[in-house]
Amino acid sequence: MIRRSFVVAGLWGTLMCVAQAPPRSSSQEVLVFQQPENNWFLGYYAPVVLSPDATGALFGRGPGRVHLFALPTGSGEDTKLTAGLDSVDSAVFCGLGTPGLARHGSHGDEHGWFLPGRESDRVSSLPAGAMVGCSLDGSTIASFDPSAPDHGLSLGPRDHSRSYNPAGSVIAMAFSADGKVFYYLARDSKGVSSLSRVVVDTGETKVVADRLDGSSQGGQIALSPDGKSAYMALSSDKAPDDSMRHQPHVDRWLKIYKMDLNTGSVRLVVATPGRDNTGPVIADGNLYWTRSLINDSIITLPREGGAVTELIPGGQIPMWNRSGTKIAYFFGDVRMADFPMDLDDGVVGVGAEGNRSSEPSVIVSGYHEDFPPDWSPDGKWIVFHSHRSPGPVPGPRSPGSTDDLYLRRADDVHAPEIRLTNFGLETGPGYWSPDGQKLLMLSEQRGGAPGISKLWVLTLDTQKAVVLTTEMLSLPTTRSVLWAMWSPDGREIAVEDDRGAGKRTLWIVQSDGSHPQKVLDYEDTAYGGLDWSHDGKSIVYSGLAGDRMQLFSISRTGGVPQQLTHDSGNLMHPRVSPDGLRIACTRETQAKQIWRLPLN
Repeated sequence: MIRRSFVVAGLWGTLMCVAQAPPRSSSQEVLVFQQPENNWFLGYYAPVVLSPDATGALFGRGPGRVHLFALPTGSGEDTKLTAGLDSVDSAVFCGLGTPGLARHGSHGDEHGWFLPGRESDRVSSLPAGAMVGCSLDGSTIASFDPSAPDHGLSLGPRDHSRSYNPAGSVIAMAFSADGKVFYYLARDSKGVSSLSRVVVDTGETKVVADRLDGSSQGGQIALSPDGKSAYMALSSDKAPDDSMRHQPHVDRWLKIYKMDLNTGSVRLVVATPGRDNTGPVIADGNLYWTRSLINDSIITLPREGGAVTELIPGGQIPMWNRSGTKIAYFFGDVRMADFPMDLDDGVVGVGAEGNRSSEPSVIVSGYHEDFPPDWSPDGKWIVFHSHRSPGPVPGPRSPGSTDDLYLRRADDVHAPEIRLTNFGLETGPGYWSPDGQKLLMLSEQRGGAPGISKLWVLTLDTQKAVVLTTEMLSLPTTRSVLWAMWSPDGREIAVEDDRGAGKRTLWIVQSDGSHPQKVLDYEDTAYGGLDWSHDGKSIVYSGLAGDRMQLFSISRTGGVPQQLTHDSGNLMHPRVSPDGLRIACTRETQAKQIWRLPLN
């Protein structure tokens, strides 16, 4: 089902101007600290947690990576974060003073949540995947275990807690200054949030406000010193509208609202066009919070490196058509409340110098996330990954959502979308083999190890638009496939292998997965991507250079890689043009900022 008229394409330039407009801020807002990010969408959704007195901040940097900073100096304090433990993969502030941290990590044979103690931190019985919160004196602990939804919320002193049944998944929590009252924000399966209050001693529970437009990404709740108000991040002051979640450009950015805890009414305090504001904390008469910045574009550059040309602002993951005259990409606001449900696909003409030769238009649109399409060698079909749902849904994995490859006629935006797979889980883009008979895709295996992606090959009958065979390639030397690409002759496949902890290995295997050849070990922070040169003699990939993602080229036989770019942004997802003369890629700059605003 197509949900919008394709006159949207004519408004695209205007929409992009709105999406990329610089944020307007109150004259009283003060920037306290800024930390650049290089983890693609993983960095954008990695949490930032401020200490109760706003003198410290915990920055998540992707799975299993967290850093501690002192504010406002910005000095790193990871030694304090890891003191006494062998490793730390997540943490929250727990009470005032030093160390004041609850940490999830390992010490010797012990692994779990370590709570601060008088002499040394002690491992607790809290669930490993729990969200944890502490009262200001650290004596009362709250935890929410998403794997136990019926009684997932526990609250009370360390040695004695009660279980509660929240109305959904808990996404934010806070204790009153005296620790006697606990507040939590929960989001139900329909995407509607509510704020509840619990009296710690008695367990008495009351819903303060419901039908709130909260984000599944969570955050913090800040309570005013007098205990009469709460500050929280919401997308709007109304109940959420699921149909709006799927719109690529709409004002559903997270804003900081002040709620009257007696009436449940809310008032807007902080809003920034095109930016999410989250994680409020009140300290010394000031409101502190986190603002997330991200700017994406599709750029092109000469194959050997050189001056870049911006092709389209707001686009990501370029795909050339077979004649090299068009590039497809996905577009949509990177809004914490809705991403990636708001992604659609655009297409734009490309000139000989990599410049834009036409206005952009929409090529794939529908409910839920769409990744950009790859054109078949004869140009008649496109294949794309989508989470297509028949109607609007409240969340990325809501019932009715899919996670598969779809086939469609390339020249008809209203042609039926043919679902090719029914087993996808965290599926990546689909790529046609050079002979047009097969598709390459990656997906996790249902029932398999979480976070481990496998490589699949689908053989098609394009006359009947059906899949004839589906094969998961055996790659015994590979841990988890992040990206893969056919060689120009279709006889080989280049594979980006995630070895864990930011380590990557580039492999070349035969088209059936056999005879693995190790090309290179390197570092990466996200889904960097790769592609073959036009002649198949080298591979272009994205890897870490200092603290930014850049493009490199390496011979297919290995050796010393050549750094092609030295850009001030992060460059990812390279695609070499069919004539071999240019590279298209995603360019992204991203940062997390801590801001302050006087409450008077």
